[in-house]
Amino acid sequence: MSEPRATREAEGGGEGIGVRGLAASATNGATNGAGASAANGATNGVGASVTNGAGALAGAMPGGRGAPETWERRFRDVLELSRDAFIETDSAGVVTEWNHQAEMLLGWSRDDAIGRDITSFLIPERFARRFESDLAEARTMPPGAARASGERQLVLLHREGHEVRVSGVPYVFGCNESFRLGGFVHDVAAEQEAEEALAHAYLHDPLTGLPNRTLFTYRLSYVLARGHAEPGTVAVAVLDLDRFKAINDGLGHEVGDEVLVAVAERLRQADGTAEVIARLGGDEFLVLFDGADAQSAAVAFADKVAEALQMPIAAGGSEVFISASIGIASSTESVTEATALLSNADAAMYQAKQHGGASNRVFGDAMRVKVLDRMTTEHSLHRALERCELTLFYQPVVDICGERAVGVEALIRWQHPEQGLVAPDRFIPVAEETGLIIPIGTWVLHEACHQLKTWQHHRWGGKDGAVEVNLSARQIDHPEIVETVERILSDTGLAPANLTLEITESALMADAASALDVLSALKSLGVTLAIDDFGTGYSSLSYLQRFPLDILKVDKSFVDGLGSGEGSEIVAAVINLAHTLGLRVIAEGVETEIQLEELQKLDCDFAQGYLFSRPVPAADLVTNFPLRLGA
Repeated sequence: MSEPRATREAEGGGEGIGVRGLAASATNGATNGAGASAANGATNGVGASVTNGAGALAGAMPGGRGAPETWERRFRDVLELSRDAFIETDSAGVVTEWNHQAEMLLGWSRDDAIGRDITSFLIPERFARRFESDLAEARTMPPGAARASGERQLVLLHREGHEVRVSGVPYVFGCNESFRLGGFVHDVAAEQEAEEALAHAYLHDPLTGLPNRTLFTYRLSYVLARGHAEPGTVAVAVLDLDRFKAINDGLGHEVGDEVLVAVAERLRQADGTAEVIARLGGDEFLVLFDGADAQSAAVAFADKVAEALQMPIAAGGSEVFISASIGIASSTESVTEATALLSNADAAMYQAKQHGGASNRVFGDAMRVKVLDRMTTEHSLHRALERCELTLFYQPVVDICGERAVGVEALIRWQHPEQGLVAPDRFIPVAEETGLIIPIGTWVLHEACHQLKTWQHHRWGGKDGAVEVNLSARQIDHPEIVETVERILSDTGLAPANLTLEITESALMADAASALDVLSALKSLGVTLAIDDFGTGYSSLSYLQRFPLDILKVDKSFVDGLGSGEGSEIVAAVINLAHTLGLRVIAEGVETEIQLEELQKLDCDFAQGYLFSRPVPAADLVTNFPLRLGA
């Protein structure tokens, strides 16, 4: 019903002809039409096809009719709101419609354009004759027909004289006096620029401007495939900034961003033969090398970076010093995939970080064995809790006279179904790295508190006896650590005074300010706090005084020298410092009577070690240890 009505109005001429042309274009899905067509900028031709449904929009008008000036105004509003330029001409090529976006795109105002022959100012001279020919052909279409071609590119002239390449879908509508040719067009260059900007944003880091992981992985996969992954021809370096978190936390993320931008620039300057330098995210960067001796090139690059980072970085109005841990891996006969190569480089980087940072490590056969062992351990450890393979051993802590047990330290062991009893130094580092230390630590805390409560119930543990449980740095950083301790004390019924939480010196000083808040919250629960392995880290005495500690544990490495003429002065100084701060002292690793006598002379408070008992299961401790806990 709508098509005949629109056709009758078109044949009758009069107002609103140009917007009816818009209706024909819109119903054909050609909302991005073109005013004059050209074949890829070579010819400005019309080239149209018959469309069905011309005049649908006109037919949607109330009653199919209305005051022409009303609909003319409404459709002019539509044209003006469009984001594309709209251009339309009559059968003589005289411009009849020209919206605001056409003004913006081509520089001619509506008043300048309306009524002018389009070939006199908009069609380049080399295309004018072809346009006139196509226009003449278009005028021969049957009455009542409407045609729209596919999307075309054409060239138009800007008022300032330069050419503008546009794209759109032109249409032809009506005949005789009502003939109109027109459509919407948009700037191809602007569209291409937008697409290029979007592609660049997708493949690059917005902060540093470096390629991101997506682009890096693509290039890595490409060079691996191109070179058939011959051994040594492709190398990857993974760079991780040391202690960057302290910069973010202490100076703010804006300063951290400045540091990252500065590091990225120094990486560019250090670039020798790198194929790609990319930012993985956070404080981690990736570098790709492609060539006959890619690994040597990667090592040389790492050395240049280490030298470049020795100079301070100006950020946030101050100087910031930063170093990096770098892991390097190259393609081998067995490593030909991007994922495996990146994994090896990452493992090498962690090795560098574990050795204090500010260094580089190359992934080799020995490291491969360690990585495989770690992967096996991690896989098995995931199942260890649910399979009840973890267990606790206990080692007593006695008063310095050796006459009374004051507590026990809970020490985790892993009863592996194939490897037997596994010592904690084999699996605790893996648990720390993977985050498994959180559920494992929660289990240890609950099991130890439950065991002491059980002993108290059977009158082996006195009301003053304590159980010592180690907290890792990962646990201290966990946001729910205080709630976890409080819940376990409530669930087991153990008095807070009977629980001692041990934190290593290195864990405390990793983020001293944050640790201070956590320790204060734990102390408010009523538990006892101890600093473990004292003397092996780099404690600040001011922080040591501020931490709400109760006990200081002297590391075994210092106790070993007692009685041999070595180490007495250091142990004496540590004990005196602790007593000055109001702390009780436990000496760890006491193995001989001579060591015990020396500690007694130095007024140490408590001792722990093989001289009294090895770590043993709970049942063995009750059966074989001569001193009752808390007696």
